[in-house]
Amino acid sequence: MADKILVVDDEPDILEITKTILEMAKYQVVTASNGDEALQKVETETPDLILLDLVMPGKSGLETCKALKSDVKLKHIPVIIFTVLSRDVDRKLTEESGADGHFTKPFTSKSLLTEVGNHLDQVRAAKFHNQLGIEQGRLEGKKILLEFDPLTPYMRFIRDFALECLMRHENVAILTSPESPIQKTFEDEKNVKIINLTPDTMLSSILAQYPKGHLNLVYDSLTDLILSTNPQAAYKFMRNSLKLLADPRFTAIFLLNSSAHQEREVNSIRGLFSNQIVYGKQGASRVKIDPSLPPKQNRDKTPEKTLMPKQTISFLIADGLWKKFLAQTIKKHGTTNKSGTELETAISEYLEHHREDN
Repeated sequence: MADKILVVDDEPDILEITKTILEMAKYQVVTASNGDEALQKVETETPDLILLDLVMPGKSGLETCKALKSDVKLKHIPVIIFTVLSRDVDRKLTEESGADGHFTKPFTSKSLLTEVGNHLDQVRAAKFHNQLGIEQGRLEGKKILLEFDPLTPYMRFIRDFALECLMRHENVAILTSPESPIQKTFEDEKNVKIINLTPDTMLSSILAQYPKGHLNLVYDSLTDLILSTNPQAAYKFMRNSLKLLADPRFTAIFLLNSSAHQEREVNSIRGLFSNQIVYGKQGASRVKIDPSLPPKQNRDKTPEKTLMPKQTISFLIADGLWKKFLAQTIKKHGTTNKSGTELETAISEYLEHHREDN
């Protein structure tokens, strides 16, 4: 998904040439001809950056900028004042309005793209944390439940998370269904690994591909899992997944469209997470993040296999799944001559991705 730029200017020629230059550079472009229209567009379009003319009929660029920067959910969006005025007093007024930059007209294509690109890079390094209102580093190693409203641009919120991780040169993997909104959001991001979720997808196998360094994982979504199986199976899957992700090298976000489920089902899933975020029409809200930081000495250790307790093996047998598991084991290994530890591990992996047929 390309970055989205809102260009605000009362001169149609300036709007058109700016829009053309940016679109040729593969940006998405939205336009507005005055301050009031700009404030409306910001609410509906959620741009990544705003180019804002200074002198316009009605609400001026300075007034518009102050309104944007006083809004908690919008103040993280970089605003570049875009004007023919270049006196020191004009630059001082720009700074006092809270704007992030002052760019003068006329301009060349190169200077415009450089200005836009530099500001996007600067904000990207901490954009996700800034939207949450927390300092950088607080999310490291956390396993987070993200409840989202499907009518909001939640995909861009997840994109901000992924791009911030990439700016730190960390690994990012997205587990999602083909053709989902999240998959489409990341289809052009070459540095993000997209993993198509299927009944055979095993989290332990994915984690094994990252024996060192930090991995940031997005699971899209628990709603699909619950609707394709049942709440009980989804709960067991999540509980086992959180055990597999216990290593502080792993940061994970699990998406849930809570409006698609009964409240008791949502509360059951919430109970598994000490870190929670709600993303709705007002942006990120109800942010609950554990203030503790992960132990640095454990970040680069290879995670140990998480084994299921004996009662989990008993559950497997009692639940009538033993024959199915045994057949799968024989098919995969050609034998069932496994030690107790190997057998527990295999059962753990089986339960982790199991989907009940009924």
